[in-house]
Amino acid sequence: MENILNSLEENLKELYRKAIDADKRLNDLKKNGQGKFGAIFKDTELFDAQSDKFMPYLEETAEQILNLKNSEKDAASSKNEIESIVKKLHLLHKTLAELKTALK
Repeated sequence: MENILNSLEENLKELYRKAIDADKRLNDLKKNGQGKFGAIFKDTELFDAQSDKFMPYLEETAEQILNLKNSEKDAASSKNEIESIVKKLHLLHKTLAELKTALK
């Protein structure tokens, strides 16, 4: 379980800097009258957060990882939580990469 948690936390750290940079770029676009959208992930059941920035999604995922880390469950009984976190991390990685490519 420790290896899984370490891997999830490393992914989170990698996303943190990318999310800060992306949110800055989105703020710049909005200042210029562009980037008019309500939420980054509108039609997904993965996230409870609804935001036009990445950090709230990252914070939600970080909280879920922390809850998993503080639980007494083993990897087998935490399978659903782990899968949910992995799906969120994957979607964040994918969307941040797509945004970076689109803004070049």
